[in-house]
Amino acid sequence: MLDSLKEYLKHPDWRRQHGWRRAVWQAMNRLGLTGLHALPMSRRWVDIHRRKMPLTGLDPALEGLKLVQLSDLHYSPVVWQRYLIQYVRWVNELEPDIVVITGDLITGGYRFAHRIATILSHVKAKHGVICTFGNHDYSVYGKSHPDESDRRGDYLEKCLKDRHLIVLRNEVHYVKRDGVQRPLCIVGLDDEWTGNIDPVAAWKEVDPTLPIVCLNHNPINTRELLCHPWQWMLAGHTHGRQLGTSVIGKRFNGHRRREYTHGYYAVEGRHLYVNRGLSYGQRKLHWCRPEITVFRLTQAPADPAAAIAAAAEEGPREVVETADAPGTV
Repeated sequence: MLDSLKEYLKHPDWRRQHGWRRAVWQAMNRLGLTGLHALPMSRRWVDIHRRKMPLTGLDPALEGLKLVQLSDLHYSPVVWQRYLIQYVRWVNELEPDIVVITGDLITGGYRFAHRIATILSHVKAKHGVICTFGNHDYSVYGKSHPDESDRRGDYLEKCLKDRHLIVLRNEVHYVKRDGVQRPLCIVGLDDEWTGNIDPVAAWKEVDPTLPIVCLNHNPINTRELLCHPWQWMLAGHTHGRQLGTSVIGKRFNGHRRREYTHGYYAVEGRHLYVNRGLSYGQRKLHWCRPEITVFRLTQAPADPAAAIAAAAEEGPREVVETADAPGTV
């Protein structure tokens, strides 16, 4: 009987179980047991979102370029290698031109830095994998212990670069193809919580007429960054949820409300997308399930309203419910 139960947990018929699984999720939320989403019951339930990314001034040679966004991997003692490796395989099956990771790659000590770098080195993208940092990449030190915080961030950057990954900390990267006259400009901002963000330095030498995508871990400062020339901002951090929804959250965060939690937002003619991330912690409600976002670059319509409508239109969604990939890469 025990063997049958183990086999059931490894290979369940998910299509028949959405109802009871949602009920279990809600019960976990009420009891504060969100960490139990590490169990096989929900770790494979990930959304793959497909949508257009209209950009003004996009070079025709970049039309159709496929950009995949990941966020909030949180590799740590409670988010395991086996869990993350399956996403490497799924991303590679998407055949991306470029992959961007918008922060919180790890949650933990130094040993997770080189391990996540090894995992991400197996992501295959024609124009590279670009990483920016979030608050957890600097551990818990933040502004209170800036020396140790910076030391951990620098070590993570070294591990990633040693494996030929691109790291942007208030820096710019240009994406080109053969025949491209005007490259795609990707501005990667450092973390806001630690005080390492420096948008002035990031945009110092950027041509504002280029199509510009900004990578910014926490979307809380989206409106503050409107003074800089970006068309799209890709963010994460929220895990798709609002602050102050549980009893504890209302007690300690009741005065804080997130303006942007998940999905697409039009912000004064610009485009913001907040990815819900991949880690399985705090997936309390069914709209907070982990996410991979696939963007197709297109030339933006001349009419701003039409451009917003095109960006807001969601393409086909896929709910991936397959067995884990092998435990090694």
